[in-house]
Amino acid sequence: MLALEPVIVEQLRGGLAAGWKVMGLASDAGRRDGWPLASVSFVDGNVADSKTSAAAVQAAWRVTLIAKRGDQAVALVDSAFAAVMASLHNWAPPGEIGGRRWERLRLLQVTPAQYPEDGLVGVDLTFTTQARYDGQD
Repeated sequence: MLALEPVIVEQLRGGLAAGWKVMGLASDAGRRDGWPLASVSFVDGNVADSKTSAAAVQAAWRVTLIAKRGDQAVALVDSAFAAVMASLHNWAPPGEIGGRRWERLRLLQVTPAQYPEDGLVGVDLTFTTQARYDGQD
């Protein structure tokens, strides 16, 4: 499931405007202090369906868009929001990732981003996808 992170990061790197730093929380090392920043992280997992021999696991991925507060921050975040939607909503990760095929990503939620410091503005977009995990027959 966590193998999806670098794939989502690469998809966003191709979709966001030049100047945006795109990083995965688990897959990229380094500080998160380049602005504007799109940070990708796994946030939740649910069991969408469970049968005797398999379960459909739904994974939620958050894209946090952050810019330094200023004259261009709102425009930067708004245009990045549209670019993230165009890049991820209804996009299917290619081939098998982590040994399974994942369904198309769907936007689940949009919330204000939470920041540990002042001077930043942004938004969180949460997407879901799911895949089948086999158990014992």
